[in-house]
Amino acid sequence: MTEYEIDSDGAYRIPASYNTAPEHCEKCGAVGNLYKHGTKKTVFVDAPVHGRQTFIEVTRLRFRCRDCGGTFMQPLPDMDDTRRMTVRCRDYIARQALLKPNTHVAEDVGVNEKVIRQISSENSEVLLAEHFETLRAPRVLGIDELKIGKEMRAIFTDVETSWPIELLPGRSSEEVVHFLGNLPGRKETEVVTIDMWRPYREAVSYAMPQAVIVVDKWHVLRIANDAMETARRRYQGLLKDKDRRELKRGKAIFLKAPYNLTDSELLNLDGWLKNVPELRGAYETKEAFKAIWKHKNSDDAREALHAWRAGVPKHLLNLFRPAMTATKNWEREVLNYFDHGRFTNAPTEARNRVIKMTNRLGAGYSFDAIRARALLGKRPGRVKAEKVAAEKARKASMVECDICKALFEPSGLEVSHITPISAGGSAGPENRLSVCPQCHRFHTKEWFKPHDDSTPLSE
Repeated sequence: MTEYEIDSDGAYRIPASYNTAPEHCEKCGAVGNLYKHGTKKTVFVDAPVHGRQTFIEVTRLRFRCRDCGGTFMQPLPDMDDTRRMTVRCRDYIARQALLKPNTHVAEDVGVNEKVIRQISSENSEVLLAEHFETLRAPRVLGIDELKIGKEMRAIFTDVETSWPIELLPGRSSEEVVHFLGNLPGRKETEVVTIDMWRPYREAVSYAMPQAVIVVDKWHVLRIANDAMETARRRYQGLLKDKDRRELKRGKAIFLKAPYNLTDSELLNLDGWLKNVPELRGAYETKEAFKAIWKHKNSDDAREALHAWRAGVPKHLLNLFRPAMTATKNWEREVLNYFDHGRFTNAPTEARNRVIKMTNRLGAGYSFDAIRARALLGKRPGRVKAEKVAAEKARKASMVECDICKALFEPSGLEVSHITPISAGGSAGPENRLSVCPQCHRFHTKEWFKPHDDSTPLSE
């Protein structure tokens, strides 16, 4: 046999031996009274190499004790004798089983799927114990739910790191209160983001009275989008086949923000709105609702919200009643968004998608198995976390265009003078205008801000 072989299945076969003899009998403990008693070839599974299954064929010594007559095999370091695999392979399986379906790991390594499940279960127990020993309530906690195995499960995440801290078997008020009430450091939590589900609000108010509850703005905005979709479908049902198909294909243009539309999409949207009053009224009401979230503080947002509710056209009241009712019943929690970091449940929703995808890939997972994968899977490394933080800081420093609402770097501004310097104009900041590189329009909002020497408005 050469240094290694590749068998008919494409796996590596590597011969090996271990020449160090044991010092004492493993049966009676006698020292220095052993002799060799033949050899035996034992095959150990190793972690895959170059994407191939790898097996180490060890020529192993057998020893007999002169005192007790017992025989035993030569002990091998870094080998798991119970499972006939290397410790490296066992650790590889433990890591990969948190990231891939068991059948995929079993095929990669070349062992039975049952072995993968056993190793994964043992590893998960250890890691979960470590996880809950060090678990503390995050500064910003996200609460949501997802459906796994025909049951709704409550999930809790650290919104600032986008990582889950617990997945409960259910989402009842009792289960949520029990978890929050026993969560170490719960009094240090400052903000809790939730959707508009009353048991969550009651549980947080009871277990974390000091925390500010913020309703996820995307859940609120989705209600307005649903109203727009209802209006589009109603009108769509009145059209002939060709026009109906065309409107259905272009349904996304009624939901996207205008600055995210292409030129052709803007033209298409403009055509529908100018020619269909039924769609124009719903679209304008929906966009006015979304504009509330562009305000900088809760006072301005509250004023805009009240004005929007009072200004909904009568023929659209039933269509937008869910949005009106939701923002009235949850007004305080909705407006908390503006004054407490503008946090949303987007990180929790993103994690939900990953967990659902993991569950689909490994059909048949028990709740304990999917919970372990949700809490212990691949986490972002320190470098990635630093990059994410830097990207968030960069976006926070970006400027929003007054006209098209696009975001761009302050350093990317085109600058123009109001009057030429040669004509006596000043070169100071007050004599310069910024131009949006997206829509190429001047930012003139600064012109209309009152100054100390401004003439007072007439009464």
